[in-house]
Amino acid sequence: MWTAHRILKELADSDQRRRILTAFWKHGDDSSKMLAAAQLARAMHFRDETIRKMPSGKKAELLASRIGSSEFEPAFNTALMLYHTHDQPKLLAAFLDQWKVPHLNGSIETDDYTPPSAEAVRAAASQLSSDFSPGDINVYLASAGLLMGDEWRAGTWPVVDERAASHNAAKS
Repeated sequence: MWTAHRILKELADSDQRRRILTAFWKHGDDSSKMLAAAQLARAMHFRDETIRKMPSGKKAELLASRIGSSEFEPAFNTALMLYHTHDQPKLLAAFLDQWKVPHLNGSIETDDYTPPSAEAVRAAASQLSSDFSPGDINVYLASAGLLMGDEWRAGTWPVVDERAASHNAAKS
C-alpha cells in the first residue's frame, strides 16, 4: 500500500520531497497549516508562533523530519495533492489526456469517466517517459492511487510497484 509517507520516503528524492512539502505551506488552507504547525511545535518542543513565522522552506524541512510519524499523514496527503495541482499541472494534464479523463488544466471536472486500467497506466507512463522524469511519474501514479481511491489504486499501484522495482534493480 502506498501511503503518503511511503511515497515521500521511497519514491521522492530529497529535492522533490522539499518541493512537495513546500507546496503544502504555500498553497494549503489556513486551518490545515495551523494544525500542522501546532503538531510540529508540540513534536519539536517549539512555540506555535515560532513555527508559523518560519519561511515555507524551513517548515517543509521540519515537516520532512517527521515523515515517519503517522500524525502528519493528513498533511502529507494534502501536500501531494497541492504539489500536483499547483506545481505539476502539465504532468496531470498529460496523463489525464492519455486516459481520456475530462479535465481543465489537470483538474478533473466531472465524475463521468472510467479510471485507467493498469494497462492504460503502463502505456501512458511509457508514452510520457520522454517528457517527465521517472521520479515525477512514479510519485504522481502512487499519489493518484492514494488520493483518488480504490479503482485508481487498481490501475496505478501495480505499475508503481513495477517501476519502483525496476528502478531499484537498476541502482544495484
